[in-house]
Amino acid sequence: MRKVRIGAIQLCEWPMEQRCNPFADDYAASVPYIMEHHVKKQVDLTLARLDEAGANRLDIVTTGEDMGVMGAYIADVSENNIFPELAEAAAAYAEEQVAAKAREYGMYVVACYYKRYPDAVYNVASLFDRTGQIVWEYRKTHLPPNEMWQMKAGNALTVFDTDFGRIGVLICYDMMFPEAAHVLALQGVEIVFHPTAGYGWYDAIGEATLRTRANDGSMYIVTAKNHIHNSAGHSSVIDHWGLVLADAGFYPNRLVWAEIDLDITKTQPDWYIPTAMSGEPAIAKRTLIERRPDLYGLLPDETLAPMLTAPPLPRQLELRDMLKNNTIHW
Repeated sequence: MRKVRIGAIQLCEWPMEQRCNPFADDYAASVPYIMEHHVKKQVDLTLARLDEAGANRLDIVTTGEDMGVMGAYIADVSENNIFPELAEAAAAYAEEQVAAKAREYGMYVVACYYKRYPDAVYNVASLFDRTGQIVWEYRKTHLPPNEMWQMKAGNALTVFDTDFGRIGVLICYDMMFPEAAHVLALQGVEIVFHPTAGYGWYDAIGEATLRTRANDGSMYIVTAKNHIHNSAGHSSVIDHWGLVLADAGFYPNRLVWAEIDLDITKTQPDWYIPTAMSGEPAIAKRTLIERRPDLYGLLPDETLAPMLTAPPLPRQLELRDMLKNNTIHW
């Protein structure tokens, strides 16, 4: 039996003081100040939940999206823009702290944060192994329009073999594209970790989206949904049938987890007629046999919809002013 304890952290946002708010009149625009008075406080909330995960002997846990809660700084394209420098400092702090927790408790951690590289800033999920080493990284591949302002999309949907099974990651908006989840399923993924700020195209459809992806791909989905006022919580563990095994509800600063057995495969009984007729009880295997790739030729056709690019700078500044004046909302 491959019994595994898997979990997710429902991130709670630390109240942002005005000097850290890029839309406030007395904004400091100081990386050291924002690190001390906002980012570190935010990351430390997640670290406390990692302690809880360790106490419960979890094998692997995922943080929420953007551990440092720095999304507001992406929208600051003024002369005060410090997002790239802030992303660099925040990633260094997050990696140091998460590595220590993974090593202390001997557990894997999927940690999601913005990280600066020589070519660009990416929204990444790093996998820390049981010794605290980063052994794999996923870069968010589907960026919503606001993230295109100052970030670059990743270009690979890959999986990783841990000591208990094969995992993958989709970050937030990635989950809105069924093709992304399907690509991981075709690679034999068993568990997909999903750090996210959003919850479907609208909150009420979020759980249905995740349950459908899990059932279609015959995979577990572990969602770490950021808790935001007036927005769904519902971090959860969903099994390969699309059933919710555990749910954090609408409560801030929570750990949700479940113990699963990856050797319990998703099968239909011998007397069920599709099993009897195909001779294959395992649904994931039967899907591979019965799928029709010859019909799916439109999927990679890039001429159907040209890729959205970031808006020109004047439009960015206009939208930034609308955010500042509360005439437009995330």
